[in-house]
This record gives sequence, C-alpha cells and structure tokens, in this order.
Amino acid sequence: MKKVAVPILIRRLSSLTEHFAEEVKTDFGSLSANQLNWQPNERTWSIAQCLAHLNAYYRYYIPVFRGKISNTRFKDVPEYFTSSPLGIAVYRSVKLGKLKNVKRKLKSTKDYNPLVNTSLSLENVVEEYIQHSREYKEVLKEGALINLRKTKCPLSLRPVVKLNLGDAFVFITYHNERHMEQMQKVLASKRFPTS
Repeated sequence: MKKVAVPILIRRLSSLTEHFAEEVKTDFGSLSANQLNWQPNERTWSIAQCLAHLNAYYRYYIPVFRGKISNTRFKDVPEYFTSSPLGIAVYRSVKLGKLKNVKRKLKSTKDYNPLVNTSLSLENVVEEYIQHSREYKEVLKEGALINLRKTKCPLSLRPVVKLNLGDAFVFITYHNERHMEQMQKVLASKRFPTS
C-alpha cells in the first residue's frame, strides 16, 4: 500500500469492513445449513468454512490489536501511513486483481484450514462474522489514535515475524475481500443447492 493519509486509510478499511459484513448478512444470512455447508468439491471450501476461517483470524487478531493499541508507547500520530516492504508483500499476496480474480493462490496453514482443522466451528458463522466485523471497526478507530507504523504485532502464522499495525490492518481487510469473492463463487455455482 502506497503512502496514504491515516484518516483516509482508516475510513477505507472501515468502509470495506462494513461492506463485507453487509454482504455476508444479505447474501449468506438467510441460507440454510445445507447451503452454507455445501462444497463444490472435496477440496473447495464451503461458505461456512470460509467464514469459519475468517472468524478464526478475527479471534486471534482483535485481542492482539487491542493489546498493542492500549500498550503502545508510540502515541504520536503521523499524518501519513506508508507500508513496510514486508507489509507490501503481504498486501500483494492477498489483494485481488482488477477483475476481482485471485492473482496468487495461498495455502492456508493447518490451524486456519477448515478442511484440516475440524475444531473450527461451523455453527453460527454468519452471526459471529458480523459481530467480529463490528469489533474490528472499533479497533480500526482506536488504531487511528496511535502510530500505526511504529506499533508492531505478531503474525498469526509466524509470531516471531512482526508486521506494523497499519500493515496488519490492511492484511486483515484484504484477506476478507479475498474470501468474500471465494464465497460468491460458491454461491454462483450452477450446482449450488436451492435449499
């Protein structure tokens, strides 16, 4: 992500988060359990599995973000945010192409892969996602009051690797976008069950 004014970045990420929550509520909120759990094939995630994956990320990152925001010593808010080289690489890895296509396939780690980790809950995934989205929007607001570049947070995949908070916000938001597109493809499948 290029240099961007901090208020604009936070507004953009909040707006996308709100849009995704509305999309989940509108497009998936009234689906039956059968529809939510339907998989196009054994290796493709269902809508419920995508949401369980995203919920697992939120369950990790929201408390981490809150802890980093409340404990940071970097209270000076710069006018602009600029991604680090690692942040740019992470952003590019999850960002969709201009045609809403997935530019690069990513392999999910076992802990976050619902095909492997059967402990990821598939119950109430829509409601949980909407609740997490509300909490995440609050976290974004809180993050606007600190230095997003100097405050660091551990990556869920490799806690020894740290992203600055602004890059972590960008990653989470665009990671959501990626899976929204994936869920829409499942919903648009010709074989998607009618009930």
